[in-house]
Amino acid sequence: MSMMNKINCTLLFVFLVLLSVCLAENKQTHNSKINSSTLSKINKNVDGGNKIDLTSGSSSDGGDINQIPQTIKISLTNDPSEMMISWFTNGKVGDAIVQFSVSKSDLVHYSTNTNNGVITVNGKSTAFSTWKGYSNSVVLTGLLPKTTYYYQCGGSTSNILSQINHFTTSNFPTTTGGKNVKSTNAVLNNEVTPFTAAVYADMGYGGGYNNTVKVIEENLSKYSLILHIGDIAYADYDKVEQGNQTIWTDFLQTLEPITSKVPYMTTPGNHDVFYSFTAYQNTFNMPGSSNQPWYSYDYNGVHFLSYSTESDLAPFTQQYQWIKNDLETYRKNNPSGWVIAYAHRPYYCSTQMDWCRKQTLRALIESTIGELFQNYNVDIYLAGHTHAYERTVPVYQQSPIGTYEYPGGTVHFTIGTPGNQEGLDHNWILPAPSWSASRYGELGYGQLNVVNNTHILWQFLTDQLVVFDEQWIVKGYFD
Repeated sequence: MSMMNKINCTLLFVFLVLLSVCLAENKQTHNSKINSSTLSKINKNVDGGNKIDLTSGSSSDGGDINQIPQTIKISLTNDPSEMMISWFTNGKVGDAIVQFSVSKSDLVHYSTNTNNGVITVNGKSTAFSTWKGYSNSVVLTGLLPKTTYYYQCGGSTSNILSQINHFTTSNFPTTTGGKNVKSTNAVLNNEVTPFTAAVYADMGYGGGYNNTVKVIEENLSKYSLILHIGDIAYADYDKVEQGNQTIWTDFLQTLEPITSKVPYMTTPGNHDVFYSFTAYQNTFNMPGSSNQPWYSYDYNGVHFLSYSTESDLAPFTQQYQWIKNDLETYRKNNPSGWVIAYAHRPYYCSTQMDWCRKQTLRALIESTIGELFQNYNVDIYLAGHTHAYERTVPVYQQSPIGTYEYPGGTVHFTIGTPGNQEGLDHNWILPAPSWSASRYGELGYGQLNVVNNTHILWQFLTDQLVVFDEQWIVKGYFD
């Protein structure tokens, strides 16, 4: 063999060795879990709005997203020193985990070797019994009042964490030593800390909902709380009994820039009852349960009560008794506090929708729950169902009672107007009932400004942030 041939053989051997090493390293990289740089790229794609099919585990840039947290939501429990973090994954992640800190930089520079002020909390990851994927949830406890926390969520068997989000806790009593007081209706500190909440029902794909979402997202810093009062995503249109998971998850992904930063409190509507509330409850993890989808909580000095108009409300039923006991207990210890109730269906509304005109169930709610609201001085009731906006005067038994300055009954608001595929209701009962003060068939949402212990400013904003309606309400004491 010539010298030239020997050199060529040597070079070929070196090339083959290098090629095998590269192939081995490439195989190892693709078999390992997604590292932080890869996750950052995927998160950028998600935030940038590229289409992701959560049920197939694929993205427009490729890559496995089975363990990436999606549709992240935060919500309140009945203890103000807690925050529920929940999200969806397509694949198993072991135990759900959340890492959080009062410093964003702590999370950015976090190392398992040095805690650097980062707390890790384990939760649960449960497979959907009827859908694909997993519902993940973690409860953060022992939080301080009026404090901003930064957090990431992931899984114990996954190296993947979400992007860093944040939330701010409400104001609530603590002992002189700084320890949090367990929230009960017996807490006597009833002082209101001013806050603003966005309120709407009946939001789903179509009908201009994206305009409402855009306006709320652009003004998110002004909102401490968001109430979505039933009919979420309208995922039951083609699958009434099972619900359409793709529509459900895609819609919630659209809302994630909002739901991951502001407590997002929901109540079930008639379009959310598929699988007997289980998909709804496993997604939102409200303080109630799929068997008992009702709950209450205190927020910045206001008592909120959510009940289900999709469950039995007749006297002596479990839900009726719970509502009565909750209001009775609260009023015994807080006779002068604000009470705001919300549920999907109104019992004062004046569109031509059958529910408003002649439904016997609506009359049943008025004669049962309406009596409880009058007896226990429920100041405001928020609802949807009919796709219009309406504000009543203080009303009881179909008659105005008192004024906004001296209310003698509950003031009712219907806000089924953020947009959905069914469109808006424009047909009204004529003439308007004596208790109806303002009504519109316009896209928009409600803005609840709790100013202090005696005054609330209510506003209805269009999807262009035009104030179409507003009303001051003074704290009333019903006879």
